[in-house]
Amino acid sequence: MNESSLANLGTLFLALSDTTRLKLIGLMADGEVSVGYLAESIGESQPKVSRHLAYLRTAGLVATRRDGKHIFYGLEWPSDDVAGNVMAAVIWSKSAERQNTSVHQKPPVEHDERNTYDVAYVSDYVPQEIEIYLL
Repeated sequence: MNESSLANLGTLFLALSDTTRLKLIGLMADGEVSVGYLAESIGESQPKVSRHLAYLRTAGLVATRRDGKHIFYGLEWPSDDVAGNVMAAVIWSKSAERQNTSVHQKPPVEHDERNTYDVAYVSDYVPQEIEIYLL
């Protein structure tokens, strides 16, 4: 892994290291949403949510779209394959959490030659905690 990929991955993990930001990512997984919706959904103030969104935006994980006076936030997919796999795992685990299903079930991902996420779930091994395999 080259230095650029390591730096991108480090930035990604820093962005994902906060529970509020993880909640925001989970809420944006289904599409663009407003700051007001995000603040109301997690029970936090708009300034706090805006600060976390700015952090995610600086990390390259969130994009914005203006519609009149309103700004909508949505997920921006990382260009690095490894970071993309980590992001996919986070979004899938938040989705499983919302649906009250086990995170140990194989995620519903389409097969992609570059996607090694399927390979990590081939064995019969069941992890005791959420484990992310970087292949």
